[in-house]
Amino acid sequence: AIANIRGGGEFGPAWHQAALQKHRNRAFEDFEAVARDLVAQGITSPRHLACIGGSNGGLLVGNMLTREGAKLFGAAVCQVPLLDMQRYHKLLAGASWMAEYGDPDVPEDWAYLRSFSPYHRVYDECLRPGSDW
Repeated sequence: AIANIRGGGEFGPAWHQAALQKHRNRAFEDFEAVARDLVAQGITSPRHLACIGGSNGGLLVGNMLTREGAKLFGAAVCQVPLLDMQRYHKLLAGASWMAEYGDPDVPEDWAYLRSFSPYHRVYDECLRPGSDW
């Protein structure tokens, strides 16, 4: 299945812009919704469902591993991912993606970037007391 989640360019600029910066979580929510629907329709089961992504798609997979998606996928392939959203802009072409994600050096941007930074989600969400991760 191809999810065509918000943030991609498949359906034009408005579709792409719907998941920029502080709205990036919409892309992850869309992906989880597709996975849940595939399971609900009996097409597959979490044990038999996998996700794969590289670069921006690697950020998606990293979020699946640290969100509800961890229960929705039996396998995940995370290729050349963006996992540390606090430092992504200092690596290779990362600075060119700041319009897409935001600037982690700006406190208002970092506040939402941290919410979908897989590296930080492991500490903030997955390892917190009471987590079922």
